[in-house]
Amino acid sequence: MKIIIAGGDKSGQNLMKFFQDNRDYEVTVIESDAKTCEWISEAFPEVDIVWGNANHPSILKEAKAEEADVFIAVIGDDQSNILSAKAAKKMGISKVIARVTDPAYRELAELMDFDDILDPAEAVAAEIVTRLQGVDFVRLIQDLHLNVEFASVKASEKEEIIGKNPCEINEYFKDTIQPMFLVREENYNLPSEIESIAANDEIIYLFRRQKKKRNILGL
Repeated sequence: MKIIIAGGDKSGQNLMKFFQDNRDYEVTVIESDAKTCEWISEAFPEVDIVWGNANHPSILKEAKAEEADVFIAVIGDDQSNILSAKAAKKMGISKVIARVTDPAYRELAELMDFDDILDPAEAVAAEIVTRLQGVDFVRLIQDLHLNVEFASVKASEKEEIIGKNPCEINEYFKDTIQPMFLVREENYNLPSEIESIAANDEIIYLFRRQKKKRNILGL
């Protein structure tokens, strides 16, 4: 599967970390910042890099968009994500995913006939991976009207969970949570596959949002 990632910031890098360990994916990243491109070339030698603006058809052609199966727009701003995703859609890429954080831009994105629109989340990489694998946890949550969302935490930031079984860490959190993935050495693992949490692990989990208390006017 050939994947084009527009944006080489944290979200794009998280995706590259996952895909580089899976030989089923051929990854090209489009990034407009030259220094970031240089860093990516050193950190991810197996990733093809195209320097330029993903909104421009010429840059998409340079990235061989006509051969791509998936286009993922995770650039720093909503407008660029929407424009680049629209350009990718016009070039015939079968699956186009765009990250949109502003509700005003989301309304616009929903009119663009994209395959998926990502809500802001630290675990954006996990969201995309599950969607590509045919399991869209975020949309399932929305469809069921569940009051939960994705989040992530480094074990080093919550030392009490180090050494614990990932499936048994609920008691160490204020809100009810459900561990979904454990990221270790850039590999995504199911909680049941790991016996105990190490200091360098990252836990991606679901938690139940607290309902806002209403005042006497019901607001």
